[in-house]
Amino acid sequence: MTTQGEMTMEKDLILICDAGTTGCKCTLIDAHGAALVSARRNYDTVYPQPGWAEQNPDVILNAVYGGIRELLQQVSAQRVACVGLSGTMNGCIAVDGEGRALHPNILHSDSRSEAQVEQIHRVISPEEFYRLTGNRADAHYTLPKIMWLRDNEPEVYARARWFLNIKDYLYGHLTGRFGYTDYSDASLTVALDINERCWATELLRGLGLDPERMPRLLASHDVRGRITRTTYRQTGLITGTPVAIGGGDGACTGRGAGVNEPGSGYCYIGSSAWVSQILDRPLQDPQARILHYLDLDGRSCHATGTVSCGAAAFDWAVKNLLGSEGRPADISEVENMARQIQPGAEGVLFLPTLMGWRTPYWDANTRGCLMGFTLYHDRRHIARAVYEGVAFALKSCAEVMSECGAPMQSMMLAGGGARSGLWPDILASLFGLTARVHQTPGETTALGAAIAAGVGVGMFQGYAEAANAVSARSTHAPNPQWQRAYRQVYPIYADIYARIRPLNDRISTLKIGEE
Repeated sequence: MTTQGEMTMEKDLILICDAGTTGCKCTLIDAHGAALVSARRNYDTVYPQPGWAEQNPDVILNAVYGGIRELLQQVSAQRVACVGLSGTMNGCIAVDGEGRALHPNILHSDSRSEAQVEQIHRVISPEEFYRLTGNRADAHYTLPKIMWLRDNEPEVYARARWFLNIKDYLYGHLTGRFGYTDYSDASLTVALDINERCWATELLRGLGLDPERMPRLLASHDVRGRITRTTYRQTGLITGTPVAIGGGDGACTGRGAGVNEPGSGYCYIGSSAWVSQILDRPLQDPQARILHYLDLDGRSCHATGTVSCGAAAFDWAVKNLLGSEGRPADISEVENMARQIQPGAEGVLFLPTLMGWRTPYWDANTRGCLMGFTLYHDRRHIARAVYEGVAFALKSCAEVMSECGAPMQSMMLAGGGARSGLWPDILASLFGLTARVHQTPGETTALGAAIAAGVGVGMFQGYAEAANAVSARSTHAPNPQWQRAYRQVYPIYADIYARIRPLNDRISTLKIGEE
């Protein structure tokens, strides 16, 4: 006999596993995009040598198992309609035919493969490489990392059947289906022909790599994977529950931020920051300033400009410049100080380039810069300049897109910085667009992964309908007075890089303190 509880039980939730850089967050999300409950498991990054960054994929897998078990102690597994996945992009996990990791994941932040980038440039020109892949050849992407394994770990390379990203590794272990990835992660390997949406086999062979070792491609909403009995024993998830292959964290964040049609964009302010919008095809930027990755739908494209230090630069300033009497300031105090100063900070300017400059200059030698202050200025001016410096850096990314024929038409704000009361006002006036602050600015990645999974199981009829699950907690219109001020100040900011580049290049060659 069926009980009343069983009669009313419906599969109305999506369980998301998002494997980030510092930890995995497992979240249960409903059909309205609301996060009901979540569990987080942290893990470490290992730095074996300068410029290296690695993680153990099995530690992350076990963190996922533990997070799922914790969720299912609070919510019945019978309510889970689908499992969705997201994870860090442009890593490199070599696995054998049984899905066993042969080497730690070489992370997105790892830069050990500079020599392999030079090998790429000897086979294909930088211009042609950008046209083919939509991205620069850079040590942080997957392709040169695969080459590094071939050149430096030949036994690992010889045994490798597939090269995966972390969410693909999780997918394999949850479903028993190894050797799959989605289009978004594939495109940031920079081994994909982004225009034809297939592996760039001629390039791979020209580099001495086997195209057959690249995983098979799926749209992010593909739900042919199913929870296995082994996974049931590890987690409590019901055997046969669909699993969507999911997407890289960047693409998931875009859909979670509500981007849905050409021109719709968002700004994300986390430790790093970026501006991104969805387009029908990659931008053909002759200076290769914009990076691209394919969307969860496998067809559209995200054009993105990146700022290496967003909130990270802000946090540095809070810790080192804005405290008093030996203590760091708290965030509300800093924001209050900044609000006391007019737009433009009375001539004080801050470059948040504390880890080099990516879009638009791609210059690793660029250092941070605070300038324009006099004996008149105080901490309040510095606070205002720091907020504006991050916003100016994001503006420079959007300007490149506009220059390439793709101006942003709308703007959602996400990430921890979107919780600020000041950044939305600054960005709205600087961009000349109404800024909408995401209802849950810290949950956009999980929401995007849930959208892909929901499309896969029919909870949403498509990505356009799923965009209705995205809402804003507040809107911020441009302030005409602030706009007039920024029209004077921003061009000065935009001129700083060219003026100080020779000095930064000289600083980078200093050997002070070395024998």
